[in-house]
Amino acid sequence: VSTSPLLVHLAGVELTPAGKMWLQKNLVPPQTVWLKLISREDNTLHCLVSQSRGSIWSYCMNEELLRLGLARSAPITGVPPGSPLYWRLHKRLHRAEVKAEKKGRGLWKKESLWERASKALKDNLLLRLIGRIFQRTRTE
Repeated sequence: VSTSPLLVHLAGVELTPAGKMWLQKNLVPPQTVWLKLISREDNTLHCLVSQSRGSIWSYCMNEELLRLGLARSAPITGVPPGSPLYWRLHKRLHRAEVKAEKKGRGLWKKESLWERASKALKDNLLLRLIGRIFQRTRTE
């Protein structure tokens, strides 16, 4: 009997650092977490991870991370790419990622007009030169 821990990997998801922080914050120990095994490689389980949301409903963390733009979809390892399971999972996860992209969340966030304009002004060489000239005249 082996007592070594098993690593749980979110199937079809490539986490960002912000996604890892979100998981640490939202996966709280007293709540029940459900693992749906998709495949296994050595000591790594590729799973769909669900967590209870109240009394009856639960939600899939894999999809939620993609929906929030805190992860990218990745190939689902351990499942043959032509199988019905692969395409069913791929479709679910891809749909969640597309929602984040359309709403501009997380990885897909677009800078506002104000942010783009201020960045352009900061990066403008002529304005930087004028700023340096004014700084020198103020100190003298």
